[in-house]
Amino acid sequence: MDTPRLDHARPRHRLTSDQRQREIVAAVLALARERGPEAITAQAIADRMGVTQGALFRHFPDKATIWLAVFAWVRQALEAALATAVAKAASPLAQLEAVFLAHVAFIAENPGVPRIMFHELQYPGDSPARAEVRSMVIAYRKRLTRLFTQAKAAGELPPELDAALAPVLFLGAIQGLVMQSALVGDEAGMSRRARELLPLLLHGYHGRRSQP
Repeated sequence: MDTPRLDHARPRHRLTSDQRQREIVAAVLALARERGPEAITAQAIADRMGVTQGALFRHFPDKATIWLAVFAWVRQALEAALATAVAKAASPLAQLEAVFLAHVAFIAENPGVPRIMFHELQYPGDSPARAEVRSMVIAYRKRLTRLFTQAKAAGELPPELDAALAPVLFLGAIQGLVMQSALVGDEAGMSRRARELLPLLLHGYHGRRSQP
């Protein structure tokens, strides 16, 4: 699923409500590339789109609903990218490799996504947007656990590997790449670093083998 884009060339009066909502999501994602999530106010979104706040809230009842739409798009887009990657891989381990690289490529294309996700998760309490993020993470970990279990059954990973714990290292490696890329200001190079890191990650999953 492609990242939604703002289309200033399209006559605004011809847009449907669904298209307007996609524009708003695109504006949030564009702003997230440039600033911290706390600075993505309703006014900032409206300014990016060239509309008033009133026009903005004709398509979403409040800002919380806008964030929920953004996270819903993230979930759908990431799941589509991972499904495409898995479909091209022949074995469970190859699918894990493909998922790792596809996830990093998705973040490199949408660097604002982890910023707004971490921002949402750092606060206590609950909200529809936070619940959406939590549901997405839980579903992702289940997908990874299933792939690790299949890789063990296929003899591609050691039988003693904890398939429920392995996703923690997997996701931690991706988060580490995100943080490193943010520190050096080089999100574009994230995919290259992911390919360099992947063999080391897979080596760790095989663990220490007993000597004959």
